[in-house]
Amino acid sequence: MDRLFLLKPGFLDANVDQQGRKYYCPSCAAIEGALFYYPHLREKLEVIYIDFPRPRQAIVDLIGEAYQRCPMLIIGEERDGAKFSSSLKESNGMKFLNSTDQIMHYLAVTYGVGFPHP
Repeated sequence: MDRLFLLKPGFLDANVDQQGRKYYCPSCAAIEGALFYYPHLREKLEVIYIDFPRPRQAIVDLIGEAYQRCPMLIIGEERDGAKFSSSLKESNGMKFLNSTDQIMHYLAVTYGVGFPHP
């Protein structure tokens, strides 16, 4: 099963400000929008919400410390990913995508949902 990692909204980031503002990840929000439009995707993907601070251990455990960016889609072992070979990355024997555009394209091709309009 494909695993989709998204940041939980409402996080603090002391590197951006010291005022206690809460933030959300715009890229994760875009993916969340696709999940809202196509709710059946939640049955086909394992959607995992993680906290903002690093290390993001759930991702590190799978593909290593170098790749903690979100959103992150780790391709299920049962998928061959040949259609996406030019954009897939690989670490620890796991294939993944960590670009919002590539993830949206993958979801459209793999699960038959709409493509983002250019």
